[in-house]
Amino acid sequence: MAGAYRIDRVIGNNVLLTVDTETDREYVLVGKGLGFGAKSGTIVDGKDRRIEKKFRLDDTEHVKHYHTLLEDIDPEVIEMTERTIARIKQTTGSDVNPKVYFALPSHIQFAVFRLRNGMDIINPLLNETKRSFPVEYEIARQLAGWISERFQVDVPEDEIGFLTFHVYSAIYNVPVGQLVKQTERSV
Repeated sequence: MAGAYRIDRVIGNNVLLTVDTETDREYVLVGKGLGFGAKSGTIVDGKDRRIEKKFRLDDTEHVKHYHTLLEDIDPEVIEMTERTIARIKQTTGSDVNPKVYFALPSHIQFAVFRLRNGMDIINPLLNETKRSFPVEYEIARQLAGWISERFQVDVPEDEIGFLTFHVYSAIYNVPVGQLVKQTERSV
């Protein structure tokens, strides 16, 4: 079947980890409602109109990392990520870098772990981040509220600054590490 993908894993209502049935290459398919009601092992037609983005996982090391990451992520963190991405699209009118579907939940999961275990979160770039990225900061602030409500943790403003980097990265396709370095230089 040309242009078909076998679902390997349903990441969320809008994201599927799939395998091309012809090439056996792994792809992440992103689209509104694409994963809703989907089951592992079923086939998705490559012409499905719900598919908004498709990206191939080329690097085998990244593929292993993504599989490991997805197995450990709380489904509610995935849902929060999807809500955040919807907010980004609604607020900015722009598409997002598909890698945010992996980077943001990983960050959220670790942030919750740190907060639950009383680890300090210190962001020396907070003031510069708030000034430089006000729209992204506001989206990150909303995400922090959802995290606080769902996981019963107080998300400090320093963490909101770190979440802001992920929001900005999702919009402008700038790796978070590179964004931190740029912000450090402007301080």
